[in-house]
Amino acid sequence: MAERARVVQESFEARQTSTAEALAELLREVEGNETRKKEQAEKSFDGLTYFVYRSLLDAKVQNAETVSRKIRHAFTEFPNWKRSENAFRELRKKVTFALFAEIDDLDRVTAMVDELFTLLEKADRI
Repeated sequence: MAERARVVQESFEARQTSTAEALAELLREVEGNETRKKEQAEKSFDGLTYFVYRSLLDAKVQNAETVSRKIRHAFTEFPNWKRSENAFRELRKKVTFALFAEIDDLDRVTAMVDELFTLLEKADRI
C-alpha cells in the first residue's frame, strides 16, 4: 500500500496527474486495501499467508487456500529462515513440495518459489 501511494505521490509531484486524478487513485487504493483486509480477516489469514494466497490466485493455482496454509505451516517450522542457510533451504523445499502437489510442472513451481522469496526479500527491505 505504501509503495502504491508513493507512486501516486511521485506522479502528482511530476505534474503527470491532476489533483482530482491523484485523489481518485488514492481512493481506489484505500478501497482495495479495505477489501483486502476484509477478505484476509474472513479467511483468518495473517499477512504472510494472505500474500501467498493472493500470489497463488494470481498464478491460477488450484486449491490456493489449502496450499497457502501448508506454506504458512512451513514458515512456522523454520522461523529463522532469514538467518540460517540450512533453515532457508529446508523452507524452500517445503514450499516447493506444497506447490508441486498442485502443479505438475517443476519449472513453473521453481519460478513461483523464486518469485515468492524475491518478493518477500524486497518487502523486508521496505
